[in-house]
This record gives sequence, structure tokens and C-alpha cells, in this order.
Amino acid sequence: MNKLRGTCFIATVLAVAVAATFMGYAKADAQWEAQWQQTLEAAKKEGKVVLYGSSVGPVVRKQAAFFKKKFGFDLDVSAGRGGQFVQKVRSEMSAGLNVVDVIMAGGEPVVSFKQMGLTGPMDHTLILPEVTDTKLFYTLDRHPWYDEAKHLFYFLAYPNRDITINTDLIKPGEITSWQDLLKPQYKGKIVWSDPSVPGSGLNGVSTNLMNKVTTEGYYRQLVATQDVTMSRNLRQMAEWLARGKYPIAVSVPGTPISEMVKAGAKIGYVRVKEGAYLSYDGGILGVSAKAPHPNAAKVFVNWFLSKEGQAIVQEATKYQSVRNDIPTEGIVNKDTMRVPGEKYFQACNTDEKCVLQEVDKNIALIKDLFGPLIGK
Repeated sequence: MNKLRGTCFIATVLAVAVAATFMGYAKADAQWEAQWQQTLEAAKKEGKVVLYGSSVGPVVRKQAAFFKKKFGFDLDVSAGRGGQFVQKVRSEMSAGLNVVDVIMAGGEPVVSFKQMGLTGPMDHTLILPEVTDTKLFYTLDRHPWYDEAKHLFYFLAYPNRDITINTDLIKPGEITSWQDLLKPQYKGKIVWSDPSVPGSGLNGVSTNLMNKVTTEGYYRQLVATQDVTMSRNLRQMAEWLARGKYPIAVSVPGTPISEMVKAGAKIGYVRVKEGAYLSYDGGILGVSAKAPHPNAAKVFVNWFLSKEGQAIVQEATKYQSVRNDIPTEGIVNKDTMRVPGEKYFQACNTDEKCVLQEVDKNIALIKDLFGPLIGK
């Protein structure tokens, strides 16, 4: 009898616990649903959300009609270069104007926006369970957050494999490490995006130094022995690679490479054992701390980071979303997809400390390291 009573007691406790759990879920569901409905209603009264976007701005502009049909208010998008928006926002703030609700840009501009006091913590703007559930997003260090204060959120995250080759001249698998570029057979065969000026070359070298992938000694040896050609013309470098004038290119961004591949060039990305840094193509999101349309901004951010919103962005950009639950097959360039087991690390231009403290120092160092090649 006592054994039976004990069993009944345990069953009762379990039943109460299960019921409490489901009640907790139901309460949580009711809370976010009520908050979402209130936000939607307030957003419709505000009438629009104003977004400034570089790189992926044109992509979002195309979503405006879809967004209005879905939510009933306007998505007002201005697209341009990140630096232009930094100046624009600075002028607006100096005049006491609060115009923009949401900003979308790359590493250096978003750090400027944060330093100017434009952005504020945006974790409280996330409402939908599919957006607040961090298990649905790729994580690395703070990823998907850019900063510890949670002002800025990555929505793209794909590996940047900085070395590309002409596969008619260099066999895939022939280069497996940055150290391989020091081999005598590659002398005079490497073109490199000039790292002495802001851009992909500077970010690549700064990132490698920051993550101890390469050293100052490595670059001094490279300059002394390999007769590397430097250029600031990214498209020309991609063309040289495609034609085989230089069978190895370093730090040439994806867009000019993709254009050559579409034209039929035999170009491949190299996976090195040291790993790859994560890129974003302007895929960092922030919300104004004094947004004139705060509820509309919340609606946009939640939808944009949802599975539906990110699927549209991924389809349009061909870059991999930070979300893990979106199909990539036949959509994302396989050479820029995250690969299980591959080592990834932060880039200098996606590391707030590096942007604020290291870039100017690195430019001076790089001019010293690459001096004989710059302007050659």
C-alpha cells in the first residue's frame, strides 16, 4: 500500500510539473503574441519605418512593396555607401533631427553610428520566438551580436576565403596554407589587393595579424622573395586571375570574382588549414535609440530577421544568412558557405576594438611591411 501511495504521489508531482510547464509556455506565448499585436497596431499608426542601408540597401528597397502588403505601412529605404550615411546622420544629429529608424551597413560605418550615439541596445526590440531563439542562429564568440552591448546584429555570416586561384593553372588542393604562398614556384604569380589603403587588402592583413594566422616576419619574407604585384583595381585583378596573368589573387572581394565565374572563368576559392574569417557584405543591423517610428522599427527588425525575411535576403544576395534554418542548396555560392568543421574567426572590420584601435596602427605597419611593393 505504501509503495502504491508513493507511486501515486510521484505521478501527481509529475503531472503538476508538466501542467506548470505547459502553463508557462502558454503564458509566454500569450505574452509575446499580445506584445506583437500591440506593436503592430502602434506601427500602423506611425505609418512607416525609415531605413538607411549600404550594400544590401537595394535588396531591401525591393522588399518595400511586399512589406507594405504584409504589414500595412511603408518601408522607406535610402540606399548608398556606408560613409555617405555616416556623414548624413552626423549632419542630421547636429541639426537636432531624428530621421532614421534602422541602419544597415558594414563594420566601420556601424561602429561610427554607435560612437555617434545613434544606436541603442536592440535586444529588447526582438519579439517573435523565431527571432529570440538563439539556437536558430549561427554563433561565434558574440555572434550573432556584433558587440557586447547588443546595439548591432549580424544577419549575414559567411566565410571569406581570401585566396583565389585560376584552376587551369593551380590545381585545387595544391595550396593548403598561407605558408604555401612562400614557395619558390609562386614567385611572380601573385596579385594582392593593396593593403595600405582601406579596403579588402587592409582588412585581410589586419585580420590575419589579429588572429595570429600570419606574422610580420611572414609578410617581410613574402615581399623580399615573391615579387608580388599590388593593385587597387579589384575588377582588373579579377580579370588578371581569370586570364591567368596571375594565377593567384589575394583579398579580391566576391563580387568581381563572381562576375568572372559567371563569364566562364575557371576560378576557385582556397580553403587553408588556418581557417577563414567571417564576412557580412554590409549585413549588420542596428536601431536608432531615438527612432521616430519605434514600433514600426520593431516590426521591420523582427520580420527582417525571421525565416521569411532572411530567406528573401539570402536569395537576393546569394550570401549565407546567419540563420541556420534556411535552405542554401542552389541559392548560396557553395564557395562562400559555412562548412562543418572548418575553423572561423572574426575579421578586423567586424571587431569593434580592432576598428577603433588597430586600423590606423595597422596601416602604418603595412606601409612599412609592403613599402617596396606599394606603387610599384
